[in-house]
Amino acid sequence: MLLLYFCLLGHVLSGLSWAAPAGEDDLNQDTPYIKELLRHAKAAEIESFMDQKADPCNDFYSFACGNYKRINSAENLNVSATGLLYTVLEGLDRKVLKMLTTVNDTHETPEDIQVKHFYKSCLRIKELNATYTERLKQLIAEFGTMPVLEGSSWQEEDFDWLGTTARIAFRYGVRSVFTAEVNTDLANNQMNRIYVGEQNFPLETRSMYMDNATAIYREDYRNNIQRVLHRFLGVEQKLAKQTAREIVDFEVDLAQGLVDQSEGFDFSELTELLTVSEVQERYSPTLDVDRLIFVSLGERVSDTIYEYNERYQQNLVKVIKRTPKRTMANYIFYNLVKHFVKTPADKTKKQKRDCLDVTKEFFFKNLDNMFYRRYNNEKSSRAIKDMWRQLKATFNETLHTSPALDWIERPTRNLAIAKLQAMRLQVSNYAEVNFTEEFANLDLQSADYVENVRQIMLEEARRSRELLRKPAKPLETDESASFTPANALTENIIKMPVAMLQPFYIWADGYPNSVMFGNLASLIGHELIHGFDDSGRKFDAKGNSNDWWDEKSSRNFLKRRDCFTKQYGKYVFDGIQLKESLLQAENIADNGGMRLAYTAYRTWYESQLTLPNGRLNLANELLPKLQYSANQLFFISFAQSFCQDVDPKLKAFQVFSDTHVPDELRVIGTLSNHDEFSKEFNCPSGSHMNPVQKCIIY
Repeated sequence: MLLLYFCLLGHVLSGLSWAAPAGEDDLNQDTPYIKELLRHAKAAEIESFMDQKADPCNDFYSFACGNYKRINSAENLNVSATGLLYTVLEGLDRKVLKMLTTVNDTHETPEDIQVKHFYKSCLRIKELNATYTERLKQLIAEFGTMPVLEGSSWQEEDFDWLGTTARIAFRYGVRSVFTAEVNTDLANNQMNRIYVGEQNFPLETRSMYMDNATAIYREDYRNNIQRVLHRFLGVEQKLAKQTAREIVDFEVDLAQGLVDQSEGFDFSELTELLTVSEVQERYSPTLDVDRLIFVSLGERVSDTIYEYNERYQQNLVKVIKRTPKRTMANYIFYNLVKHFVKTPADKTKKQKRDCLDVTKEFFFKNLDNMFYRRYNNEKSSRAIKDMWRQLKATFNETLHTSPALDWIERPTRNLAIAKLQAMRLQVSNYAEVNFTEEFANLDLQSADYVENVRQIMLEEARRSRELLRKPAKPLETDESASFTPANALTENIIKMPVAMLQPFYIWADGYPNSVMFGNLASLIGHELIHGFDDSGRKFDAKGNSNDWWDEKSSRNFLKRRDCFTKQYGKYVFDGIQLKESLLQAENIADNGGMRLAYTAYRTWYESQLTLPNGRLNLANELLPKLQYSANQLFFISFAQSFCQDVDPKLKAFQVFSDTHVPDELRVIGTLSNHDEFSKEFNCPSGSHMNPVQKCIIY
C-alpha cells in the first residue's frame, strides 16, 4: 500500500558514471593550488559532456549533455543507468563497502558489527547450497502447504487465503493480496492508524501491468518467478513455467484495481475513515476485514480505520470469486519465500555488489549513520545549510512581495509563508535513532543468510504491530533516501541524503556559485517547491493532510497546472508518447525549484557587487577556458544535473513507472518555460526552447 508521502527527486535504477578523484577522502581543498585545480577539473568535465555544435535554442539537453552518453554509456559500463545521482551513489557505495570490509574498525558499534555479519552471510550464501530448498520449504510449512510442491495431494478445501496471508503478515510482515497495516495518520501525524487496502506491487504502477508497451517487463518478471520456483524450490521446469504464468496473470488481475498515477488523486480522495464494521459490510462475505485485522495485528480494534483505494477492494471481490484457490496459494507462498531468496553471483565483484544492495535494503539507516560518523564533512554540511537559508529567504520574499504570485489570495499566501517558515532541512544521518534498542532482539551471524533475514523480518513485523499503541514516528522511505533528496510532506522537512556530503560531485570550495546554485540549489529548491505542488499544498505547516487553500486560489492553481499537463503531455520519448497526466508534482517542482535557485543566485550575485572586493570575487564565477557567462554556467550546470544514459531495455520502464518525465525532457520542459534562460542564450521567440506560451506556477 503506497502510503509513504515522500516526494523524491529521482527514480532509482542503479548504476555509475565517472569515478570520483583518487584519494578523495584526504584531499585538502583549502590551498589555492587545489582550489584552482578543482576549478580546471570542473571546467573540463562540464565541457566534455557538452556538444557545443548543437543549437541551445533548439535542444538545450543536446547542447549541455550531447557527449555524455559517449563518455558514460550505460551499456558499455554494464549498468542500468548513468547520471549525477548514480555517480553520487557510486561514491557512497565505495565508502560503505570499505566500512563493511574493514577489520577492527575503531568507529564501529555492536550494531555495526551485526550489519557486517549480515553482509558476510550474503557473501557466503553458496555454503547454504544443500539446505537452501529445505529451509524455504520449512518457512512455507509454518503456514500450510504450497500446491506447486504438493501436486495432486494438495487439499483445496483446507486452504483459507485470507487467514494464510494474515498469519504471514503477523509473523513476517509480508502482506499479499489484501492488507492491514499501521501507519501515521496523514490527517493527524501525532497518531497512528490502521489502513486496509492494496498490497505493494513489484512492478509499481497500473501501466506496468496493463500497457502493451510494458509487456516485456511482465515477461521478465514471469521468468524471474519461474527461475525461483525451479532453482530454489526444486519445481520441474515445465511446471515452474506454467505456475509463474498463473502467478503473474493473477497479479495483473489484481492490478486492474490500482489507480493510474496520471489520474492525479491525492490522499483525501483515496482514503475514507470508517469503522471496521462499515468496511466489513461493504465486502462481506468475500473479504472478512475484521478477521484480517485481528489476525494480521493480533488484536481487535474499535477505532476508526482508513480504507485505501476503494476501487482495489471492489475489483478484488470479483477477482477472488473467479481465481482458483491453487493459484492464490501459490501466489501467497511465492510472495513469502521471495524475501529469503538471493541468487549467488558467479563473479566475486558482482557478489559484493549484490550483497551490498541487499544490506542497504535492510540496513540503509545503519549504513548512512556509519558513513556519517566516519565521513561527516563540516564544510559540506555548512554549504548545504547556507544554500537552504538563501533559498528559503528568497522564496519568503517572493511570497511576500512578488506580483507574479498575485493569483494566490493574500490569506492563503500568509498560510504559505507560515508553512515555509516552519519548513526545515535535515541531513538524514539518523543520529537520533536508538540502534541499540532496534537490535536488542537480533543476533545476526555471518554463516546463515536465511536465518538472518528471518530474524530481521520477525523483528520488523513485531515493531510494526506495536505501532498501533505507540506515538507516531516520522514516516520512513527506503534506501533511495541515502542519495536522493526528499520532501517528507507529513513532517514538513526536506531530507538531504548523507551522500550529498561527499565533496567534488556537486560542490567544492573552488567551484563557482554559478555552478553550485545550478545543481545543488536547484535540487534543494525542487524539494522546497514540493511543499506547494499539487500534492504538497494539501499538507499544512505541521505536516497534516489539510487543504488550507481558499477556493479562488485553488482554482487558479489548477488552471496553471493544466498548462503543465498539456505541455508535458505533448512530449515524446524514445518513440513513446507521454500521457496527459493530472499529476504534475514533479514538473511543478522542477520548474519552480530551478526558477527559485536562479532568483537566489542573482540575489547573491547582486549582493556581492556592493562589497569592497565583490567585483574581484565575482571573477571566480567563471570557469577557466569556458567562454560562458556566470548566468549561462548556471543553466548549463542545471541541465548537466540531468545528463543521463539509460539501458535501452529500461526506457519504457522509465516512462511508465516513474512520476518524473525522462531527464532530457526535465531539462527541455523546465528551461523552455524560463524567460531568463532564453535571454541568456539569445533564443528567438517561438523557438523550441523559447515558446510563446510558457507554464509558470512559482
